[in-house]
Amino acid sequence: MNSALEFTHIVTELSRQVAQTRKQLQCIQKNSANYTTADIIGQSPAVNQLKREISMVARTSSNVLIQGETGTGKELVAHSIHSLSRRCGAPFLRVNCSAIPENLMESEFFGYEEGAFTGAKRGGKAGKFERASGGSLFLDEVNTLPMNMQPKFLRVIQEGEVERVGGGTSI
Repeated sequence: MNSALEFTHIVTELSRQVAQTRKQLQCIQKNSANYTTADIIGQSPAVNQLKREISMVARTSSNVLIQGETGTGKELVAHSIHSLSRRCGAPFLRVNCSAIPENLMESEFFGYEEGAFTGAKRGGKAGKFERASGGSLFLDEVNTLPMNMQPKFLRVIQEGEVERVGGGTSI
């Protein structure tokens, strides 16, 4: 009798894990987040703690600051958080902030309205924040942002809204 009950618990747990893995695979196929915690290699206490923290953070809608030296896997962590989150079916955008020229930064991140400047596309263009709406935006090398962009980013992070260059309304 006892072993039948144990067997039922094991089957229930395995079924839960299969359902969770199936959901993760569906989310990965729908967006560009390519990694999950399964791709984080290692069994040390520190790696296992990181995986637990990723799982906990993924259940929230909080903004996350991922810090670490170059090559330590910050992007892998960001992918994993997105893949485990409720946002997994929405876009996952990666942006290397240091690769965007300073004079294009505002229009790239916030988008622009038609006629906002010479050469602006007809109909305007959605920026990175707008394109990631409902999903996740991984800002790599965010520490390279110029000082004049930081208050604009803070507004997006705090208020959850953006105003396109040349626009008069918040999105």
